[in-house]
Amino acid sequence: MKITIGIDPDFVKSGIAVTQNETIIHLESLGFVDLFEYIAAAGDKQSILIKLENPSAIKPLFGAKAKNKRSIREKICQDVGKCKATGSLIQQVLESQGYKVKLVKPLKGPVKRQAKNNAVYFNKLTGWQGRSNEDKRDAALVALYG
Repeated sequence: MKITIGIDPDFVKSGIAVTQNETIIHLESLGFVDLFEYIAAAGDKQSILIKLENPSAIKPLFGAKAKNKRSIREKICQDVGKCKATGSLIQQVLESQGYKVKLVKPLKGPVKRQAKNNAVYFNKLTGWQGRSNEDKRDAALVALYG
């Protein structure tokens, strides 16, 4: 049985979604080390496809696009940088352990924004009935639609 694990990398806790046959089986938020232990316990490496959201595909904020005040913009840039580094490290470790990792460009658009920010809409869209947060929902969207 093939399962897909979607990961929304984050510096503190990454969102994790396990799907099978386009159905969400489990959502989780895990720290760096716990993420690898969780994936190792998920099953045979050959039966797992990992879809990792690629924060490196996010373009930096420059010029007119950077409408926030400087201090806010700098904080956003630092946070994105942390996510980029974490995503890169997750990819390196998983590939070194023999997992197939597919990098997924961050999803965009109104449906993605609404599903990430609104749990009721996310549940309606995906059929998930449990609790979730933005990171878990983002990981699920990566697993299902990335």
